[in-house]
Amino acid sequence: MSISRTSSATTEAVWEPDTSSTARLVVRNGLLILLVVLIALPLLVLIYTSFLPPGAVPLSGSELTLDNYRSILTGSGTVALFVRTIIFAVGSSAIGIVLGISFAYLTERTDLPGRTAVRILMFSWMAVPALVFGYGWILLLNPGNGIINVMVKAIFNLEQAPFTPYSMQALTVIAGLGAVPTAYIMVSGLLRNMDPSLEDAAFVSGASRFVILRKITAPLLTPGTLSISIYLIMTMVQHFDLPMIIGLTAQTPVLSTSIYMAAAPDFGLPNYGLAAAFGVFLAILAGALMFMYFRVVHASERYRTVTGKSFRPKLLHLRGLQKVFAILLVGGYFALMLMPLLTLAWASLFPYYRLPSFAALADASFAAYFRVFSEPQTFRVIVNTVLLFLTSSTLAIVLSCLVSWFAVRLGGKSGRAMDLLSFAPTAIPPIVMAIALLMMFLRTPLNGTIWVMVIGHIAMYLSFGTRAMNGALIQIHRELEDAATVSGASWGTSLRKVLFPIIWPHILNTWLWIVAHSARDLTFPLFLLTSSNVVVATAIYQRWNYPDLPGTAALCMMLVLALSALVIPIQIYLEHKNLNKA
Repeated sequence: MSISRTSSATTEAVWEPDTSSTARLVVRNGLLILLVVLIALPLLVLIYTSFLPPGAVPLSGSELTLDNYRSILTGSGTVALFVRTIIFAVGSSAIGIVLGISFAYLTERTDLPGRTAVRILMFSWMAVPALVFGYGWILLLNPGNGIINVMVKAIFNLEQAPFTPYSMQALTVIAGLGAVPTAYIMVSGLLRNMDPSLEDAAFVSGASRFVILRKITAPLLTPGTLSISIYLIMTMVQHFDLPMIIGLTAQTPVLSTSIYMAAAPDFGLPNYGLAAAFGVFLAILAGALMFMYFRVVHASERYRTVTGKSFRPKLLHLRGLQKVFAILLVGGYFALMLMPLLTLAWASLFPYYRLPSFAALADASFAAYFRVFSEPQTFRVIVNTVLLFLTSSTLAIVLSCLVSWFAVRLGGKSGRAMDLLSFAPTAIPPIVMAIALLMMFLRTPLNGTIWVMVIGHIAMYLSFGTRAMNGALIQIHRELEDAATVSGASWGTSLRKVLFPIIWPHILNTWLWIVAHSARDLTFPLFLLTSSNVVVATAIYQRWNYPDLPGTAALCMMLVLALSALVIPIQIYLEHKNLNKA
């Protein structure tokens, strides 16, 4: 109930219904229904489809059968497929975590020159799609005229190319290099928040830096590092882009690409039932990894060293060979990351691929860029892409803020249910959600439109959005909102004018993360592809297979430059803001 007063000379209290409570109730119920439709319903359709016979269309009323599961469990290549998926996920995650820990330690605990620039570059890597990164490495390692192979053959006088991008080893290494920024961001947070008093006490007692690192720092980081490792493995198990463009050519399919090939074969009719059954198995594997992740995170609570006291880690001064090795390590990694982009930029300047040389620069031109822009379908592709990432990211961040408010501020059964539903997509691989949405909308007017992709991105990125917003809301005491309510502000007004302005940096960073990942995603656009919903990612994929190398390279560079123009300035601003706060 709220109290309003009349403007007459004699002031009296008039009791009116509490519209804020009514509004919260309506929004809460609407959010619960929406989350069920977005997340639970597609999974139920996926499970139902997995029991359909070969050739049956989802929701067609066909007789249910276990043939798809029998085919998978008794298939001669099933064990090899699961083993290959695990090897790829573990191997690439190991590369990512080792390099991520190394770089995080150098930037957070040493006086490495250019530490701020390293942090900005790591955070800004989200502007580079895995699709672009993979195509660049294919050009670098191509056995015929790849730059690296040509140089190595000339230096060592070899007849055969020593490297190829089309192997499980190459796929694992390339994916591992791409996973380093994610590992770095997570590990650097651990190091930044770990109280260094134990390390300082050991140093004062005469222990060497190596002993401190081995006996104190490493054990304290072990639980957090293990949880990050499990998270990365779970992410790589779900990975689709690189296994699609490299693994299939190398004839080394993993679970995600097997799902795609069953639902969209090169020849013959799609087997939606088999694809759905593979999706169920992949979701179970991802769910098991997520369960392990939560167990490790729960156990890591015993290793907390941060107290209420403020602290500032003492930086290790790098000297001599230490500084040289650290600079070479960081510089070498960024060189490996930039080489694919530079190779694509070079390929976009010529009508056919030419090895880099000063002589070739005389023939360089931007003809491929003008050609791509002049094509009539390019405008539609750009409109679809902008519509996809702006709509999905904005709606996802709005839903994340509302769901997190109910989960953190009100709690209760409804709050916990919303929190659980919003986090469930973490255990649902994107390829699984894509096939679930395909089954769900196959016989509806939305099938083949950009809006199915928008729905998919909202559902998939809602889990990240709610985790980020939960962390932000927990840090803000609710007394500010209570004060606004007592002053007469409605619930919506207190959110819009009090709470959200305080946490807007978190909202901005989360929105930016969703924008970048939505624009670079290939899974949903490729799986739901029709002639009317092509976006930049699928246009790049189609041009590569056409083949149109100059057009592919030009589109890749335009996508990277557009995302960089959005991501990097905001990351520089946020990094500057954090430095001023420190």
